[in-house]
Amino acid sequence: MTAPRGPQPFPGQEKRLRLLAFVRQDSVVRVDKRVEDTAMVWPHLLVIEFIAAMIWSLGLFVISALFNAPLQDHSTVDCTPNPSKAPWYLLNLQELLLHMDKGLAGVVVPTVWLVFMAAIPYIDRDRSGIGHWFTNEIGRRVTIFSTIFTGVIVSGLIAFDAVIKQKYPAIGWPGYAEFASQYFPGGRELIPNYVIPIFLMLALPFVLVQLVKRLFGGGTREWMIAIFTGFVVTYVVLTVVGTSLRGPGMDLYAPWSLPETHQCFAPRP
Repeated sequence: MTAPRGPQPFPGQEKRLRLLAFVRQDSVVRVDKRVEDTAMVWPHLLVIEFIAAMIWSLGLFVISALFNAPLQDHSTVDCTPNPSKAPWYLLNLQELLLHMDKGLAGVVVPTVWLVFMAAIPYIDRDRSGIGHWFTNEIGRRVTIFSTIFTGVIVSGLIAFDAVIKQKYPAIGWPGYAEFASQYFPGGRELIPNYVIPIFLMLALPFVLVQLVKRLFGGGTREWMIAIFTGFVVTYVVLTVVGTSLRGPGMDLYAPWSLPETHQCFAPRP
């Protein structure tokens, strides 16, 4: 009989083991990478990035040589450009300001969407198709369908809103002044600025999801692709409209008939 090796605990002091972590086997992703499937950062990756940067810079030089983009006059307190537009990456929000309440378009809608994007990984927890464009062929068709659906709907709503406001500039909607004065005293802006935009922003994504489920038999991954594609298309449409179709007074113009920005000159002393 041999004595046990190593230090022994005193009587009454048992050795304690702590469980640091427990990882399920199916949650561990093992990637089998071979030597021939890898690429060195230098020179392979950096050379490709350098070539892409040079092509991009050359394209900018060509565009700047073909199209004139003069600076405007110095800003003065005597003149406000008409229209006064935000930077292009904020023109989508400025376009929303024309169709709903300012707080709703500038605060509530962007906040809700950012929270939704942050929640996407917790809503769609399926790991299949990760790393593949559109996940599968159904995802590709859903993306195309959502692009066409959203582009047509958003463009149509902008055009319809412009026609209604041009025809009924003081009312906003036919017969709404009488309706508001009777049922919503002091709340004349409630329906066109809150009720209708909120209803459309909730109803149209719901309709898109139902169409994806019925037409393509899509699950959570497919309708998430549809919703995200709809957001991207909406962002692009609003940015293009705000950049190329809005003229003086933020009215709609054809791109080829867009007036120049109004120039003002300070009065001479």
